[in-house]
Amino acid sequence: MMSGNESSQPDEEWFDRGKEDAWAGKSKQPPEHDPQAASFYDLGYSEGEIERPPTSPQAADAEKS
Repeated sequence: MMSGNESSQPDEEWFDRGKEDAWAGKSKQPPEHDPQAASFYDLGYSEGEIERPPTSPQAADAEKS
């Protein structure tokens, strides 16, 4: 039996990777071999499209004003 830490960590990593790809303006590149990881990647990518990255150019411009 897998511990909760082993199973949730890769999912979180795929979620974060999807979000980072969206922030970077990259096309979606979910893993083809793992449907669950692909689902987390898509979820992160969708959220990344909605949220601004922590170091977005717009945020930096707002600080200068």
